Amino acid sequence: AFAVVDRRWTEIGFPNSVPYDYAYYVIENDAAVHEKGYLADIPDILDEAVEPLPVNFHFNEDISNYNFFTHGLGYSFNKDPNFRFCSTDLSTKFGIQTYENLWLDICDMTGGSSGGPWMVDMDSNGRGTVVSVNSWGYSSSSGMAGPNLSTDKGSLAECLYERARDTPFDDVDNGGLIVPDCDPQ
Repeated sequence: AFAVVDRRWTEIGFPNSVPYDYAYYVIENDAAVHEKGYLADIPDILDEAVEPLPVNFHFNEDISNYNFFTHGLGYSFNKDPNFRFCSTDLSTKFGIQTYENLWLDICDMTGGSSGGPWMVDMDSNGRGTVVSVNSWGYSSSSGMAGPNLSTDKGSLAECLYERARDTPFDDVDNGGLIVPDCDPQ
């Protein structure tokens, strides 16, 4: 398995790294590299064990004209090991002067929930479309920020996803791939 991140996320510190605060974890689809969990009837092959969630890399292009009810999911440090969620209308917020985050105003998840998906159109079985991920929140007030997965130049997150999908396992050293050139033209 290996992780895939954007170079800028590794080089610039918080809060300036927020626009790149997403990553992918690539797991080989081979029964020999998986260990079953506590449920005996789950298949050994990952694609058979889990249903992938669709990601909309272009959802955020004109969010200011819409109200989307959104679910943020994660394992919040202060409630470990319980699975947590928040659900509210999606808005935006400038967490740093130069970047407009997606924002869930009523969300009390804390550290540990980072990377959990934000989903719209979630059904009663927990399926929906991923539009962002948990990134950061204030320690003194409610709310959770998530990065925009699209930009006016295209989706940097989609470029990173394509790199994760297309990179052979043999081409990755030390469990990680830092992508230097995901800048759509």
